[in-house]
Amino acid sequence: MKRIVIVGGGFAGLHLVRHLVGRLRRDEVELTLIDRNNYHLFTPLLYQIATGELPPHAVAYPLRAALSPHGFRFVRAEVHAVDLASRAIRTSEGDFLYDIAVLVPGSVTNDFGIPGVKEHALVVKGLTDGRALRHRILSVFEEAGAEAEAAKRKALLSFAIVGAGPVGVELSASMRDLMDHTLRPIYPTIDIAHEPSLTLIDGADRVVPGMNPRLSDIAYRRLRQLGVEVRLGTLAAEVTADGLRTKDGAGIKAHTVVWAGGVKANPLLASLDLPKDKDGRLVVDQFFRAGGRDDVLSIGDAAAFDFEGRPLPMLAQVAVLEAPAAAANLVHLVRGEPLEPYHYHRKGDLVALGRASAAAEFARPVKLVLGGFLAWTVWRTNYLMQLVGMRNRFTLLMEWLLSYFSRRIVVDFP
Repeated sequence: MKRIVIVGGGFAGLHLVRHLVGRLRRDEVELTLIDRNNYHLFTPLLYQIATGELPPHAVAYPLRAALSPHGFRFVRAEVHAVDLASRAIRTSEGDFLYDIAVLVPGSVTNDFGIPGVKEHALVVKGLTDGRALRHRILSVFEEAGAEAEAAKRKALLSFAIVGAGPVGVELSASMRDLMDHTLRPIYPTIDIAHEPSLTLIDGADRVVPGMNPRLSDIAYRRLRQLGVEVRLGTLAAEVTADGLRTKDGAGIKAHTVVWAGGVKANPLLASLDLPKDKDGRLVVDQFFRAGGRDDVLSIGDAAAFDFEGRPLPMLAQVAVLEAPAAAANLVHLVRGEPLEPYHYHRKGDLVALGRASAAAEFARPVKLVLGGFLAWTVWRTNYLMQLVGMRNRFTLLMEWLLSYFSRRIVVDFP
């Protein structure tokens, strides 16, 4: 039997396993998936945990439920190193030998070495991060609600989000939606229209710069309509206890700074003696082999797959699209069959823009960009279908309906 060890239970790891189900016989492989968490986190909806639209369990799917019924093994452990010479994964739970390793550990927050980010900013990357941000938002509103001086209330309710990518844009819109439709009636001493401030900062010349320019225009106009101050062409130089300082020396006052400045390759990859792209990702060929080796594959955020002269972006959509082809080639390697090259076909982009509004770009079969309620419906339907497990889908649908027609979750759970 071939020993396959998958490192990481994110989008790449989970969807790879899903596409292996039914394609490999139980007497062919011994498959083990290792992750520090025993659940898969649907990260595109993490910001809704932070803003009370969803409870944490709505976006977490147990990894054992995806593996155990099919004879696959899950191990919760911290991966310390990959020993290519010995073909062993070194973990907190011991060593796991492999014939084929699939390295999909995901990515980590990229602070670009900017001073103060770790000490003073909140991030939105893991489940605990989402809960911590929700705690922060509700805590400052509680404090401001009891503050008699308007100037002090306004200072407490100042928020800055660094990074106008999908996370920053969606979080900004959802925070304003939370304030306008849920917090307004329950904090009568706060002037929601004028006292809270939300500033979105990015060094690019448009929001969601990696997406279609028309989609960026729709998102920018919607954010301004919601009352979000958007500062483009602005680079953060330092995050402080009371805000941040920009490259041009200007200061932005903010009681709460959220860092959504992007992601970078997982540090686990750094020590591997394999070809890497300039951003630290493993360079893979058209079959997803790292360094041309048949015993190491990689997809998703850990892999630099060349497309039209540059690597594919580090997005969940890319990992999901790569997974079926990677699974097929993994089966071929197990059986000693010829490999199939992968051809990337971009589907488009979606970005939520608050209550009943979104922007959507369709790359095929026809190119189309639209915004408003129709795009919002497409966005919700797409994410609902992407979620793994019928129970999670039903929970998500019910929670969305409850959040839309009533108040969001504003109880500050520990």
